[in-house]
Amino acid sequence: MNKIHVFISILGLTLLNSTAFAASSNFSTGDDGWTAAGDASGPLTWNPGGYVSIDDQTIGGVTFFIAPTKFLGNQSAAFGTHLTFDLQQIYPGSPNQFEDGDVILQGAGLTLVFDTGYYPANGAWTSYAVPLIASEGWRVSSLNGSAASDEQLLAVLSDLSALKIRAEYQSGPDTGLLDNVALVPEPSTYGLMLIGLSAFAAMGWRRRNQG
Repeated sequence: MNKIHVFISILGLTLLNSTAFAASSNFSTGDDGWTAAGDASGPLTWNPGGYVSIDDQTIGGVTFFIAPTKFLGNQSAAFGTHLTFDLQQIYPGSPNQFEDGDVILQGAGLTLVFDTGYYPANGAWTSYAVPLIASEGWRVSSLNGSAASDEQLLAVLSDLSALKIRAEYQSGPDTGLLDNVALVPEPSTYGLMLIGLSAFAAMGWRRRNQG
């Protein structure tokens, strides 16, 4: 096996091992360590149907779902992919929605904020796929802050200390529900090609040694 084959094999294995950065919660057996902070804080209510929820206390703050430790740390492998999740809100009467940061990432001394552009449905699930690319709408510190750079987003993902998803959208009493959160890097086309080349190189080495 020559040096090129060794190099390709190492690259392929490295890309395969990048899934060690992946994190997900489908809440099939419990709250998976998620909590809430803001207007309502503390543990979440887990539903055996496979989701978590928090009731708004209507005292003026904004409630966020707070990700557990497994979503934090070095998540640089997720750069360029998506953070996906499902949200639902439940409230009585007519909608009275308000604007705020929908997803907040903190790390490396920075806070980055994202506006998803649409509210979760009342009484039905809404799916989100937040792009982990700065040019897609990430802002520094607040929604009115300067546009974030890819360098800043990568720095935050490399040392992620907090991941927050907004749980409260209604001015007045409401309940926020969360399900199917995933921060899962997917191999690029180039990465898949390297993995294929790695397998091809290994097959060639075996054939030469068997001949």
